[in-house]
Amino acid sequence: MKVTRHREKILEALQEWFRVHKEGPALEELCVELGKQPRQKATVQRWLQTMRGIDVEWEDNATRSLRLLTGDPEAEPGLQISVSETLRYLATGLFEWEKRTAIERSHIPKALRIGMSRMYLTSLLQGDEEVPSNLPAFFDWAKNPVVEWKPAAEIKHLSPDVTLIEDGLVSNFAEQWQVTGADVEKQVQEKILQDVLEHCRGHQLEDAYRAFRKLIIERPVLPYSEYRRLLSSPQLRPLREFLLQTYIDLVDLAEENSYHLCPRCKYVMRRRQDKISSCRNITCEQFSAQLHLPPSPPIPKHEAETWKAVTPGVHRYGTIPGIWEIQLAETLTKLGIRVTLWPEIDEFDLLVEFSKKIRWAIDVKDWSYLDEERLQKTREKLQRRLSEFTEIFIVFPNEREKALRITVVRQQLEPSLGGLRLKLVSEIISQAEKVLEKRNHA
Repeated sequence: MKVTRHREKILEALQEWFRVHKEGPALEELCVELGKQPRQKATVQRWLQTMRGIDVEWEDNATRSLRLLTGDPEAEPGLQISVSETLRYLATGLFEWEKRTAIERSHIPKALRIGMSRMYLTSLLQGDEEVPSNLPAFFDWAKNPVVEWKPAAEIKHLSPDVTLIEDGLVSNFAEQWQVTGADVEKQVQEKILQDVLEHCRGHQLEDAYRAFRKLIIERPVLPYSEYRRLLSSPQLRPLREFLLQTYIDLVDLAEENSYHLCPRCKYVMRRRQDKISSCRNITCEQFSAQLHLPPSPPIPKHEAETWKAVTPGVHRYGTIPGIWEIQLAETLTKLGIRVTLWPEIDEFDLLVEFSKKIRWAIDVKDWSYLDEERLQKTREKLQRRLSEFTEIFIVFPNEREKALRITVVRQQLEPSLGGLRLKLVSEIISQAEKVLEKRNHA
C-alpha cells in the first residue's frame, strides 16, 4: 500500500474514531479500525511515523495520546496526471504515425499509446466524460478543438480553434507540442523543467525557481514526510503543482528488495542482469569509480513505499547537469566570493561577484562532445550581456577534458564566440584565486 493511499485511509479512520471518542485510539485499536490484525501494528506504526508532525502527533510512551493536527487544505491528491504531458505524448505519437508507411502503421507508436492511456485514465478518474478507446475513434476526436476535452481547461491561453489534426494532417499546434529524442518518456518528463522556467519567469519567482532547482539536484530521492513539508513550504508552494508532476513514488521506478542510491547523484540505481546495482547515468557511474565514492546506505523494501523520487527525465536533464553547477558555486563561495546560482531566473548558471567592478557570468556545460552549434547558441544568448560583466565564461568539468580537449581547441573556437571564453573548472578556480590575491594585496 503506497504512502498516499495509507495516509488517506488512516485519516479517514481517525476522523471516524474522534466522532465517537474523546481520547485517541491505542495502536491495536487503530489496527482494527484499518481492518488490520493487531500483529500488524508495527506496519501501522511505520505509516504513522511518515505522517508525524504533518497530519498526526502523539506523546512518546503515552497511550491514547494520538491526535489529529490541522490538515493541509491543499493536501496531495492520490494521483496526478499532467494534461500537458498527455498532450505531448499524443502530439509526438501522431507525428510518428504520420511518418510511417501503411505497413508500419499496424503498430501504434509508443508515444500515442501512452497518450491515449493517460487520456482515458484522466477522464475515468473525473468520471464525467467519455474519451476514444480505439484508434479510429481517436482520429475522429483529434479533429475537434482540444478545449472540448474538459481536462484541457487547465492549460492557459489555449485557443478554442486548435486541433491535433487539421485537414487530414497533423496540425501546427501538435507540431509545437511534440518532443524529439530516442526516449520519448524522458523527453516528455524533461518538459516539466521548461514549464517551471517559463512559469517562474512569467511570475517573477526567482527564489522559488532557485529552491526548485536545488531540490531536484540535491534531493532527487527523499522521504515522503519531507516531500509533503516541501509542498507546503513558503518558497516552494508557488510551484506545488509542478512538484506533484516532478516526484513520483520510488517503488514505481523499480521493484527491489532494497533500493540503492548512487553515491554521486543520490538517485536510485537499477539492477543489472548480473545483479549488480549501477547508476542510470553512465558518466555518473564512471565518476563515482574514479573518485572512489563510498556507497550510500540502501533503503529497505518496507521503507521504500514512503519515499519519493524525481522522474528519470528530470534526473537526466535536471539533476545530473546541476551537480557541476552547485559544486563550482560551493567551491567559489568557500573562497569568500559572492556567488548566485541561476540569476535572473536562469539567464545563465552562476553570477560571480568579487566587487561592483569585477563580475563574471558563467555557464557550466557537462557535454560528452564539443558541439559548435550549441556553443554559438550560448554566444547568442550571452553576447548581448558583454558590457555588464568583466568576463563571460563557458566552463567544462575537468573530467571532460580528455574527450573535449578544451585547452587545445579553444584557440580555434574563441575568436568566433564574440568575447566568450572557454575554461575548465580548475582554471576558473585558479583565476578566481588570483583575483582575490591581487585584491587583497592592493
